[in-house]
Amino acid sequence: MKKVLVFILCAFFLLAALSACQKEYTGEYTEWGEKTNSNATELLENHDIPYEIRNEIIYIPEDAFDAAIYCCS
Repeated sequence: MKKVLVFILCAFFLLAALSACQKEYTGEYTEWGEKTNSNATELLENHDIPYEIRNEIIYIPEDAFDAAIYCCS
């Protein structure tokens, strides 16, 4: 019984830690680049970075710039 309780507690803490590590981008959307490279939107999606396309220009949240540069450069 003690082993089951320890296992359940470990699983709970693991799930809590993993969910706390997910980044939520909340900044204002700013211009990141032109949509000339169709690969850029795919890379943003693969790295869970939200984006919007307005007038053939990609916009991402301000607080996602570092992550976008890291994944897409």
